[in-house]
Amino acid sequence: MFEKAIAVWGNYKDNSDKLNRHLVFRETVSCLKGVTLSIAAADFYRLTVNGRFIGFGPARTAKGYARVDIYDLSHEKENICGENEIVIEVAGYCCKSMSTVWQDSFLCAEIAEYGRVIKYTGRDFRCCENMRRVRKVERYSVQRHFGEIYDLRDSDENLVQTVAVAQNIKFIPRDVPFAACRTGKTEKYISRGIFNETADGRADSGEFGTGNKINAYSFPPENEQDYGVFLPEEIEDKPYRYIGGIAKTKIAGEGEFPIELSAGEWVMVDFGQIETGFISLAADVQDECDIIIAFSELCEEAEFSFRRVNLQGVIEYKASAGTTLNEETFEPYTFRHVALFVKRGTLLLKEIGYRTFERDMDATIKRTFQKENYNEIYTAALRTFAHNAVDIFTDCPSRERAGWLCDSFFSGRAEYFLYGKTPVEDAFLQNYVLFQNDGSYPAGALPMCYPSTPAEENKFIPQWDMWYVLEVCEYLSERRPDMDKEIFRSSVMGVINFLERYENSEGLLERLPSWNFVEWSMANSWVYDVNYPTNFLYCAMLDAAGKTFSCERILAKADKVRRKTIECSFNGELFVDHAVKKAEGNYVNEHHISEVCQYYAILFGGIDLDLPEYSALKSHILHDFKEFDAGEYTFCSKNAFIGLYMRMNTLMHMKAGQVLADNLEEFYSHMSRTTGTLWEYKDGQGSLDHGFASYVALTIPLADAALSAKN
Repeated sequence: MFEKAIAVWGNYKDNSDKLNRHLVFRETVSCLKGVTLSIAAADFYRLTVNGRFIGFGPARTAKGYARVDIYDLSHEKENICGENEIVIEVAGYCCKSMSTVWQDSFLCAEIAEYGRVIKYTGRDFRCCENMRRVRKVERYSVQRHFGEIYDLRDSDENLVQTVAVAQNIKFIPRDVPFAACRTGKTEKYISRGIFNETADGRADSGEFGTGNKINAYSFPPENEQDYGVFLPEEIEDKPYRYIGGIAKTKIAGEGEFPIELSAGEWVMVDFGQIETGFISLAADVQDECDIIIAFSELCEEAEFSFRRVNLQGVIEYKASAGTTLNEETFEPYTFRHVALFVKRGTLLLKEIGYRTFERDMDATIKRTFQKENYNEIYTAALRTFAHNAVDIFTDCPSRERAGWLCDSFFSGRAEYFLYGKTPVEDAFLQNYVLFQNDGSYPAGALPMCYPSTPAEENKFIPQWDMWYVLEVCEYLSERRPDMDKEIFRSSVMGVINFLERYENSEGLLERLPSWNFVEWSMANSWVYDVNYPTNFLYCAMLDAAGKTFSCERILAKADKVRRKTIECSFNGELFVDHAVKKAEGNYVNEHHISEVCQYYAILFGGIDLDLPEYSALKSHILHDFKEFDAGEYTFCSKNAFIGLYMRMNTLMHMKAGQVLADNLEEFYSHMSRTTGTLWEYKDGQGSLDHGFASYVALTIPLADAALSAKN
């Protein structure tokens, strides 16, 4: 992939010294005609040519590998006053996260002119450290990396002597399309006001963080050995808790930019719908200032507030008097509302805008529906997918940007439905094929999300490994029948071999290790000893693998597990969730029934709902379990993930278009109209731009057909 370039980085000695470095590599060429630039980097880079944004990358992949981005610079605007400057900024976080693998940071780049390499890392490119980006800051989230604070009063750069990176990197093609990076801004603000610091620093406790926490993390990273944080006493600025500890007062409504703001004043803009990308601002600094940009996916009122989503949505800038600010965040974020707070100084704020970082939505298959509400939901599903399918399938573009299995099963279907192609699923699954177990996981087990290095490196979800096999087999049979299935044989058989070790005397899986996950609901507390949703999933996985790889032994086992699971779990009306093993060695079903268990049984257990014995179950599904009398049982209704999507799939399987249509509007109309995206939870907790929710697009044609039939 590279002819002459080698991977280089600053000569930092240990992990604490490598943490959160931001290096800038510069080179010039006399003419851009015929020039191409190849880049691979870890963790992320931003490319500009003559000061203009060109791209952000790379496309993420497995540890030990790097995808190479190739840019044709022939059509970029030439610098008429001299050499053309190519600048590659690289953020090397060198820490654990859910969105990248923990490895040494590097840049490998070479410039070619009409195919002949003329400049490359290892010989060319001047490297400096960006001293304006404050290094010792808090984590943005534990799932991603570090927050952004800039002290623009400092010198631009500190010269760095680069050295060759020792790790043996295997370079592979990018393969996925480049992101769509359009710019947008608003001419107006929706409110402005004043603020003051409160004595207890907890003015916003209702919306700020999570309860009494002083930060927004889902767990305290300082308690995790080697996770990658700076000590609290090393960190000078903590803008998230600053914004959480102020009392805000609105003094005016809508107005137009530019607007002069001084210390103790704030202004907020509304982009009308959630956007994902880089936040920008333009301002003239009149007196030395310290400002904080705070952003949120949704503010219910015309005053800014954070949401409980386990991230610290703040960017801080410090600038000298007389400075003209034209700033853009290095990392992409997710927001509908953005507010600017002036801690110190005075500035003339001219503009708050953004540059998107999303999948190109112009390349989709065009569809329209009779009901305008369906078109709105479809557009929201498309936007949600585009925000979560740039280089891999992600759960959300805000808190994590992490590539989770199971989520990917639904996103894979959505990609093919929306685009008729599978480039992101190709890359996502390839990353898993390239994954090398270094002993952190049991033999055959796969990471729950990847690429990543989670806090607990040996933590995984065995059910997610089953979803991986289901996705691979469906991908090979329905979306990529041209793909060589042997590419996946090793990983699929590895999962099966791993799970077989947990079969009990009846052939059912019992007490799987690590984190067992059925659904975000009470059903997750009913996973031991023998969990029936898991065993329904197991038999479907075995059946899919047996058919894909023509293995009669696996097919026979699938049928045996299916029949035994039905026999053990069906109580004559519904399927119970689990059995516990008594001291005597016998298994007794607990009086626990989840709605999601019924969908596991139908979708994965081959249940024929037209048989008389399942008439009550069929009725309960069609009536959304409103008529179910739990009696002596504890009943658990579905949650969004993954019960709602399994219900949607079940209704499609049943061809129950009218019921599907009712559920569709009940659950998604408010989301699409509020943020133009689809959410993690119906009640607005968590992410409001959640990738797997885009799967709902597949259900709309059936609902639309039901409307036609009704009319």
